[in-house]
Amino acid sequence: MPKCALGITVEYMIWFWGLTAGIALGLEFATTTFYFGLLAVGALGGLATAAVGAPGIIQVLVAAAITLLGVVVIRPLALKRFARVPIGARTGVDALPGAEALTLRSVTMHEGQVKLRGETWSARLDPDLALEPIEPNSRVCVSRIDGATALIFPLD
Repeated sequence: MPKCALGITVEYMIWFWGLTAGIALGLEFATTTFYFGLLAVGALGGLATAAVGAPGIIQVLVAAAITLLGVVVIRPLALKRFARVPIGARTGVDALPGAEALTLRSVTMHEGQVKLRGETWSARLDPDLALEPIEPNSRVCVSRIDGATALIFPLD
């Protein structure tokens, strides 16, 4: 079996890179940060260079270059792609902006109540979108949620 520098055989280096890739992939599944997955890809590059008998320093440089390229180029694109949550898939308070509600009491800049998706919420006017108080039984739209208060504006 051919030997790399320091008397380490190519077979050992293949095992090293394979185990590194496997461990990194397992850590990626556990953390979903896109760092360990790219480290696994880099380790596979190191494995490929070990398989062709390249010296250890070349293996490390190839693994590092692939990992660095992935972190700098691929990771930001992957984060953009997977960070998008379709409006229909939003849950909890993230799903409320844009929802219609019905005022139960007069809503001012400081207080009010609305019926929002079957629940009674405290509400106040969104100062960026409405200034005049809204009367009871008016259709409104939620612009955002501030704590446990819906900030609203009139639809009519």
